[in-house]
Parts: sequence; structure tokens; C-alpha cells
Amino acid sequence: MIGAHRRLTWLLFAVIVGFNLTVWEDQQFSYLAEAFLHGTTYLPVPPATAHDAVFFQGKYYWPLGPLPAVLLLPFVLIARFLGLFFFQSYLHVFLVFGVFYLFFKIAAKTGYSKQDSAFLAFAFCFASAFIGVAIYSGSWYFAQVVAVFLVALALLEYLGKKRLWVIGTLMSFALLTRATAGLNILFFLLDAVTDDRSLRDKFRAVCALSLPILIGVVSLGIYNHARFGNWLEQGYSLQFLEGAAARARSYGILSLLHVPGNLYYFLLAGPSPVTFDGVSQVLKFPYVKANAWGMSIFVTSPYFLYLFRLKYDDRVAKELLLTIAAVASLIFSYYGIGYIQFGYRYSLDFLPFLFFLLIRNYRRENTELSPCFKKIVLWTSLTNLYLVLTLLQIEFKH
Repeated sequence: MIGAHRRLTWLLFAVIVGFNLTVWEDQQFSYLAEAFLHGTTYLPVPPATAHDAVFFQGKYYWPLGPLPAVLLLPFVLIARFLGLFFFQSYLHVFLVFGVFYLFFKIAAKTGYSKQDSAFLAFAFCFASAFIGVAIYSGSWYFAQVVAVFLVALALLEYLGKKRLWVIGTLMSFALLTRATAGLNILFFLLDAVTDDRSLRDKFRAVCALSLPILIGVVSLGIYNHARFGNWLEQGYSLQFLEGAAARARSYGILSLLHVPGNLYYFLLAGPSPVTFDGVSQVLKFPYVKANAWGMSIFVTSPYFLYLFRLKYDDRVAKELLLTIAAVASLIFSYYGIGYIQFGYRYSLDFLPFLFFLLIRNYRRENTELSPCFKKIVLWTSLTNLYLVLTLLQIEFKH
């Protein structure tokens, strides 16, 4: 099983690198970095597809958070001096490797052996919805890889030196990437106020965590005002949408009406059949394909079923559950399902904490990963690869 795991790791990384190095479209963050270098906030060229962009007062804007473009600035600057264009996919690949390494370290800090830690890093990267954003570096997915990297880095800091100002800064960066990912600061705040320390130390801890977040919120407000003349308008209400997305937004950007649909794709939806004629039920290769509207977490990551067998009677577990519930509630009330996606990609804003909860409390009841757990992960990585390749056909056609 160890040999199979290692071979699969290299194979899947090779697939990810190969696909990312052939991605030339949806480079909005690289273009936005170019704009920042010119002292502007609008895209210097119209996006290849206007979908999800904002056309405001004769200019195109990218509504997603600006931090990924800031990360690209030095690379774009160097490439410009060389007369080249820096594709965000180049950085994307290194961030994916970074996520693997961070979850390896998180698992090791949680008490797992090196072998099991590598297996758990493999599980998060390849046997979860993360593989869908890892394999294609379009701007929507690039932002989520950046957010996962930052959240994982904050978790590792929490398990290590636990420098609260570092954690606060990382979560502020996550906020400037994806606002919902930044809401995970709740876990660290809860941990600070419920920890066994004096009232004065609790106040200092809350300040150390909150000040970077406050700076991030103010920075985002200034960025919004510079673009749209409104501190609170990030651009999501101004996006160019059509079809199902436009109709869904008409019911409200955030609404309880969106919860049942989001829960369906997060918990219940499966792959779609591939038929010969679209009418009969006669199947043809590849027989099933990824549902581009989303698939259940128990399809992309069935090992999360182990969560129902574990106990959550300690303080940290309860804080993790509360944080996951808070972030998930906001995501499930959002009008956007996440089309085109593998699994339910918006869950990646809380999935690092859900995964940490799983491996933390699993380790409290088991000395090592069971053979059954490992077999589930290996089999899921193969089915995920198969399904994500069918999704890429839809993405390139789209």
C-alpha cells in the first residue's frame, strides 16, 4: 500500500503540473497585478469571457479579493522587464505543492507518523474537492488555492509557535482573498477567550488576532471605494451574469432560499450519466462524468464519514465545530453554487478546519490510520482523477 501511495502521489502531481502549464486562459489575477503596477484597479484588457467580470463606467473589474494579484506582483514585474507575461499557473503549481507540505506538517504536529502524515496530506490534496482547484489555475480556482494555503499556514502556526499576530495576519490575507475564508478567524478568537489565561492576557490575544483583520477590512473597503465609489461594494452585485446564475441572484445574494440547493450539492449530488443520445439511458464512455454543478463531499471524500464515529467532547473540537458551522452557514446561503466545479468547491473555505477536526479527533481515539481508511483514500483519489478529467472537458468547452 505504501508503494501504491507513493506512485499515485507522483502521478497525480505530474497530472496537475502538466495541466497547469497548458492553461493560458482566465488569467485575471495576472492582469490585475499588471494594473496595480500601473496604479489602476481595472483590468488592462477585457477578460476573454465577460462572465463574472464587472463592467462599470466603461472599464472591466475583477470582483474577487485582491491578495492573489498582490502575491503575483514581483513575478509579473520581473516578467515584464524580460518582455514576458507571467501566467498565474506557474505560482499555482508551487502553492499546490505547498498545501501538500503544510498538511503533512499539520498531521505530524497532530501526532501521526511520517508515513501516515504523508497519507493524510495525500488525502486532502487528491481525495477531496481540492483536486478540482489544484488541477486548473483559472482565476476562480487560483483564489481558492491561495485561501487554502493561507488557512493551512495559520493552522500550522497554531499547532507550533502559536504567534497570534502571525495567525491574525494570515487570516487577514485569507480575508483579502476570499472573505468567507477569513471568517475562520472565529476559531482562533474562541480559542483565545476560552483558554486558561488571565483576563488581561485574553484581551491582548484578542487584540493581536483582531488588529490585522481590522486592517484587512479597512484595506478592502478602500479598494472597493477606489473601484466603485462604495466601501461595501466588492462587485458581486454588479457582475455580468446570465442564465441560471442571474436568476439565482435575483432571489438575493445571500438568502435562506439558497440553502436547500447548496446543501443538496454539498451532501447528496452524485456524478451524471453519459448517454449516447441524451434521451435514452444507454451509456457510452466515459459512462459517468463529474456533475459540473457540484457533487457530494461523500463522493469526493467518503472518508469524512468517519466524522460520525468520533467523539467531540473537548473544548477545541467544539470550537472547530462552531467555526465550521458559522462559515458553512454563510456559504450555503450564497446564491452562487460554484459552476463549473469539482465536488463542492466553496466548501474549501471551511474544509481545512473540517479535515483538521477529523484527523485530530481520529488520532485521539486511534494510534494510526486503519488499513480501511487508507484503502478508501487510495480508491477515492483514482475515482476523483477520473471524474475531474471529465470535468476538464466541460471547462475547456466552456
